[in-house]
Amino acid sequence: MKTLLKPENIALVLTGDEDVKDIRKFVNNIGWIELRLDIFIESHSQCDILKWVKKIRSITDTKIIGTVRWHKEKQDNKIIIPDSQRLQLYKNILNFIDFVDVEIKSKIAHCVIEEANKKNKKVIASYHNFQQTPSEKILIHICQDAKKLNVDIVKIATLLKRENDLFTLISLINRQRKTIPIVVIPMGSSILQRLVPIAFGSQFTYVSLNKKTAPGQPDIMDII
Repeated sequence: MKTLLKPENIALVLTGDEDVKDIRKFVNNIGWIELRLDIFIESHSQCDILKWVKKIRSITDTKIIGTVRWHKEKQDNKIIIPDSQRLQLYKNILNFIDFVDVEIKSKIAHCVIEEANKKNKKVIASYHNFQQTPSEKILIHICQDAKKLNVDIVKIATLLKRENDLFTLISLINRQRKTIPIVVIPMGSSILQRLVPIAFGSQFTYVSLNKKTAPGQPDIMDII
């Protein structure tokens, strides 16, 4: 399935196992790269993180998002990274990225945002639910909490289980996009369902190269 997505609508998720040659093939087709440090250290030494981040930075001017996902909002819990370690990992990479992604409900959210502000980096405040799509009322409340953090983008990723879940997410976009940029990801869905939010104002969607990091995440070759 090929789409008419613009590069700025596509965020390529990297976990550390990708070949640089493969990444280079797609840098002109994407507007974002997300570096999942929490997954990187599952199979690589933590000492190699900065080397990896610098290498990706050296091959592209694409906006880079640095993420150290909280285990409570992660697809699996192979490794639980203590909050103090997560915060330090964010600090270590700030000079080489453009955005950080930190969970709205994470205890270190305020600290991560403060450190990002010091370096003039932007922030994505995120919420992930791998069990269901909460009611629109609950999601609006979560977005309100994100706005209180004074972030640049709000990201909502939820699992589609009921027929009207996608409509709930579309309605959320319509309510929120005029007050703050929003990224909405319907997980566990078809590629078409995953791309629908972009037509209603969601900023971008995430795609994989080697390893999928969320249910239903499309491969980059499926959409370009």
